[in-house]
Amino acid sequence: MPDTSLDPENWGALRAAAHDMLDAALAKMQSASEGRVWNPLPDDLKQSLTVDIPREGIGIARTQHAVQALLPYGVGNTHPRFFGWVHGAGTPGGMVADIAAAAMNANLGGRDHGAIYVENQVVEWVRDLFDFPASSSGLVVSGTSMATVVALKVARDVKLAFANQKGGIGAAELVGYTSVQTHNCVARAFDLLGLGTDALRLIAVDENFEMDIAALKSAIAADKAAGKTPFCIVGTAGSVNVGAIDDLDAIADIAKAEDIWFHVDGAFGASLMLSEPMRPRLKGITRADSLAFDFHKWWHVNYAVGFVLIRHGADHLRAFTMTAEYLAGQKRGLAAGGPWPADYGFSWSLAGSIR
Repeated sequence: MPDTSLDPENWGALRAAAHDMLDAALAKMQSASEGRVWNPLPDDLKQSLTVDIPREGIGIARTQHAVQALLPYGVGNTHPRFFGWVHGAGTPGGMVADIAAAAMNANLGGRDHGAIYVENQVVEWVRDLFDFPASSSGLVVSGTSMATVVALKVARDVKLAFANQKGGIGAAELVGYTSVQTHNCVARAFDLLGLGTDALRLIAVDENFEMDIAALKSAIAADKAAGKTPFCIVGTAGSVNVGAIDDLDAIADIAKAEDIWFHVDGAFGASLMLSEPMRPRLKGITRADSLAFDFHKWWHVNYAVGFVLIRHGADHLRAFTMTAEYLAGQKRGLAAGGPWPADYGFSWSLAGSIR
């Protein structure tokens, strides 16, 4: 049987091709401000990407040429005149970090290795930035949409005293509240969590596009009178349409008085915590039970990196931990270091946060 390997046949040729690709990528970023913001993919390139599954490789040179040909036809978010959909631009430094991450190819689901400690440090920094207690927990995820699912699962499980983990939600009529300006990932989370989008009350906004606090109180009172169980309020820190920030402090007061989980969608607005003059606009965010935001927006980290922060780490852990023989942790070696990131979310195959 012939020897097989994933290594290239010629390391020197690969090294030369890699240097060429790096130069092309850096040139693309260095000249990002030139030309049009967005360029449509030419028909001939589209056609070249609609071929039958290859049975043999095309070689490093042709592969490199095909990839480099795509460089001018991205979303356009690296251009300084791109203002759509609050996309981050990324950075040249982030590209260099991604090279190291690709070389390590680390699964951040767990175990004891270098990249895990980088993620642990990121969690600590975020905890400190938002003034959450040492007992809080955090997880790097693909974006605020996934972070919202994680946070609202914990909120749902806590309200049902975790009985739903084996028996399902049954006849429990849980309802939640958010602004009509909130991102639709909240409604999607309600669907995914088996609550149904009808259980999400869309609260009207005032002239500043902020959640109407009086309307929120009325909706909660009406649901309680009808025998339903309010379990979460989602405040928005930076709406997608206009960048509005709800009165998070007032919502926190209501959530505390009504014993309701307070979640903040801070996809890009939470980043204002880094700004001394703008930080007061987020008053109340530090009182949240959970917070979701993206590093790949105003932080300009390469896609895709979001984050979820949970005030009560023990509840977060209980909501997701499931043991399996093949995932048993150990006291030392590669299988040490628990609890692992996978114990705090859905996915086992998590991208390395070394970037």
